[in-house]
This record gives sequence, C-alpha cells and structure tokens, in this order.
Amino acid sequence: MFRIRRIHSAVSAQDQLVIAQVLRMYQAAFAYYPQYAEKIAEMLRFRSELDFEPVLLVAEAAKSRVVGFTLTFLFPELRLAYLDYIVSDPRRASRGYGTALYEATEEFLVERRYAGLLMDVPPDEEALLADRKRLAINKRRMTLYERLGARPIVGTKYESLKTRANQGYYTFLVYDDLDSGRPLSRARLRAFIQRILAIKGGMAADDPLVREIVASVKDDPIRLREPRYVRPRPQPGAFGAGRTIHLVSTGDAHQIHHLRERGYVERPARVTFIRRGLQPFAVVDHKAEQFGRRHILAVHDADLVRFLARAETELKPNQNLYPNVFPIRRPDRIPRTWDMQAGYYCIDTFTPVTRNAYRAARAAVDAALTGAELVAGGAELAYVLCRPPGHHAERRAFGGFCYFNNAAIAANWLSKRGRIAFLDIDHHHGNGSQDIFYERADVYFVSIHGHPRTTYPYFAGFPDERGTGTGKGFNRNFPLFPGADNAVYADTLARALRLFARFKPDYLVVSLGFDIMAGDPTGSFSINERGMRRIGEMLAAPGWPTLVVQEGGYALRNLRLGATAFFRGLTGPG
Repeated sequence: MFRIRRIHSAVSAQDQLVIAQVLRMYQAAFAYYPQYAEKIAEMLRFRSELDFEPVLLVAEAAKSRVVGFTLTFLFPELRLAYLDYIVSDPRRASRGYGTALYEATEEFLVERRYAGLLMDVPPDEEALLADRKRLAINKRRMTLYERLGARPIVGTKYESLKTRANQGYYTFLVYDDLDSGRPLSRARLRAFIQRILAIKGGMAADDPLVREIVASVKDDPIRLREPRYVRPRPQPGAFGAGRTIHLVSTGDAHQIHHLRERGYVERPARVTFIRRGLQPFAVVDHKAEQFGRRHILAVHDADLVRFLARAETELKPNQNLYPNVFPIRRPDRIPRTWDMQAGYYCIDTFTPVTRNAYRAARAAVDAALTGAELVAGGAELAYVLCRPPGHHAERRAFGGFCYFNNAAIAANWLSKRGRIAFLDIDHHHGNGSQDIFYERADVYFVSIHGHPRTTYPYFAGFPDERGTGTGKGFNRNFPLFPGADNAVYADTLARALRLFARFKPDYLVVSLGFDIMAGDPTGSFSINERGMRRIGEMLAAPGWPTLVVQEGGYALRNLRLGATAFFRGLTGPG
C-alpha cells in the first residue's frame, strides 16, 4: 500500500529526507537538465519569496520510500495551476503511481476551487519533433492525458515557437478543466502564458516572442483539440436494454469517512467516479434501510464491535488512531487501555480508527443488507456501492481500509435462504471473508487475487487453504502473479465458475475490486476494459441472482471505465 501527502516546507528533518529522494528521482529521470533540481530545492526552501505557490505531492510506499511526485505551481489570482513535473519511480512504472499522483493533484485543486490545470507536454505530431523516434512515446503520453481529461489547446502559436521556457523544444500547452466542463477564457490564458514564460524562461512580458504568443490567443473561450485516442463516453441510458441494476448506496454517509492528511487513497471521490461509470445503464436507486447490530454480531466478534464503537467517544473530531504495537491475539491478554487495543484488533499500520469509522462502517453494512434483501426478493442484480470496503475484516480483526465485512454479512444473511457462491475478484485476497466462512459448507468462497508472496495481506490466500471441518473443500484460492492479463484472468474465472456450477448455488455474491485493472497503484494485473466486460459476461452467464458489493480500486478513471465495462457485461446485451 502507499499514501500521497503534501510536503509543506523544506524545514523539518523528515521533509528534508523526502525532498532529497525527490531530487534524486528527478535527476535520474531528467539527466539532461540536472541543474533544475537545484531550482526545485530553492523554490521549496524560499517559497515565501515567490509570487506563486509551489506544491509538492509525494507518493510514499513502505518505510517512507518515495515512489513518485508532482510539482505544481499555483496562481491564486488566476485560479489556474501549472503541472511542472510528474515523475514516478521507473522501477515501479507499471504500478500506476503517476496516474494516482495526477488524480491527487486534481483533487487538491478542486478542493482549493481552482478553475483548471495546464502543463507542457511533448508533441505527438511528427513535424514538431527533432527526434522522430519519440513519436510513439509521445502518443502514449498524450493518450494517458486524454484519458485523464486533458487535451492540447489549439489556435495559438504556443506550440510552434521555441522558447527558453522549454529548453528550445516544441511543446503543446495542455489544459484540464478539472472535470468542471467550464471553458478557459482568452484573458485568463493570456495572463497565464505571461506568468509561466517568465517563471520557466525568465522572459519579460515585453519580450517580442512573448508578445507574439500572447497575441496569437484569439479564441474566446479557448479551443481544445478533438480527442484522438480515447473514445467518447457512452451517453446516459446507452446500455439500458439489459438487466436492471438495483443500486444501493450509502448516500452522503460515505463522506464522513474521509482522511486527507495521510494521503488516504480510500476516499469519497471513488464513489463519484463509479457513479459516472453507471450513467449509461438502467439503474433503480434504493435507499439503504437500517438493520440491527445483530447481523454484524452474527459474523464479527462482539469485542471487536465494541472496540470500534468506542471510537465515537474516545476520539476527537479529525483525530486518527493508528496501531503501533501488535500483540499476539490471546483472548486472555487483551490490552487494558483502549488505544493500545488498536494493534490487537487491526492487522496493519495504514487503517486508522476515527471517530466516524464505526458510523461509516455501519452505513456500509446497512447498504449491503439492503442489497441482499432486494436479491432475496426477486431482483436479478443488485449492486452495493459503499465505502469503507469490507473484505479484509475478519471475525476478530479489521484492516486493509475495512472495518466490518459488508459482503460477508450480506452472504450470511442470504445463506438462511439458500446456498451461496461467494466470489472475491478484488486484487487483494479476501482474508476476512475466508476467515468468516472457513468452517462452513453452505457458503462456497472463492478468491482470485494477487499472490500473497507479493501482495497484501501476505499471510492468507495460498492455494492449500481449502477450509476445515465441515467447510473442508468449500474454500478455494487462485493466486495470480503480477502481469496477469485478460486471458489469464478469464481462464482462472472459468475454473472458479465450474466449481460453483457443481455446488449449484441459489445466489451469487461478488466482492468487486477495480484494482485488478492495469494502472491501479495498489495492483499489478494488466486487465483492461475488454477484460472487465468479459468478467461481467462470464458472471452473468449462469443466471444466478447476483449481489455485487464494492471493495477496492484506487485509480479514479479506472473506476469509471471499469464500472461501465464490467456492468455492460453483467447486465447483458445493450
């Protein structure tokens, strides 16, 4: 797992170590311009003397190891920002840290009420390249930016005139409206160009080249190039001919579980982007009903539930409790002080207890049980869009951003009405769901996930874990190694579905994670939109009444694209 956080200054010893890693990463990525690393350090050290605000966001993996960063300049009077650099560790380029950092930068700007983000991007047109071998690389880069919502500005001389600001190379000025749909005005762009050429190239406003570029901005509002690489989004209702999606969400309740200061990737924006991915479908919204604690206690240990509930009175607003001691879980040796119990009940160091965690987790459980009730009542397909997720929560422990196991609680409720095929297709093993049903034969649990040798939670999800007692043979794990693609995943899913077919379930419960898609910063598979649609088609084929409960997925665009692709397959023709 990782976190994204802002470096506020170059004063503290901890931040100085982080900045040193950033500068080394910059010099490795841009060996042809090493002197700029010194400028970056100066900007962060003397930010109060600047007429713009430099913002450094870093992605940190275990042991505060920097795996990527963005450096952005903020111009408050224009409500515009400039992405100066985005860099990820080349040894981990496939992990999606760059995309996650870009999305975090967008979120930061939206929260600050900025109008747009601009950046210089190498051209994807051969006539503007000194080295034509760069064309394929530049096209891939521009494809990524189009997918992220940014496109080149057209109708100006910016890209056809070389300036000191870009070391004498041609670049496109690319604009991202931060998903607002609001165009950029001519006056604002002209002012921005003057500012950025002064900062990056030391060029005065009366420089003839600056004046020529500024005067060339004539369109009002400015025009963006038509998309070249990314297909337009399906229109609302485009896929309405298949099965109806009965959607249950927690409404605004998920907003109470939002942590900014630790770079928490399990954030409210995930729900927003998934909802956008559902727009082309026939969706019936259902408000989550309230269920009693007895359904949680049927699955989770009462002491765990009491510990989480106490956070509402033990913690102050915006206070987070992270465990730092992990005692052996002996029932007769529970730590006496409440805060020391965090390590007794939690399995990792990045899932905090907050004042609102219990309330948010209860709301997610209520949504899952409402979805189960819909399926039991005859709905062919119900989708529970909730956060926090749940599949890492065991009987007596929580972790992996999960507090209560939403899908397992729903599966347990449905098991009173028939046999349950329970499939986990999140990138990370559903250790909590396995733990809960490991000794039962009425719920057949199967998980397809990243191999625990390389993937969280590391201690569970091996092939030899088959259940015990009456549950022996009703638990199966299919761990996959990094790089698993559409074909590998489909073959593995086919094996899982054959097991279910012999089991003859009455209901299918799916723990859905979009972190299996290529580019997710917590995943390592190579599944694309076609793969997600194929997964949905395969799950729909048997015709079992299906409850889908949302788990992971932390690349925001993947959530939107993945939701559209997966449910297009799951709902049938359309």
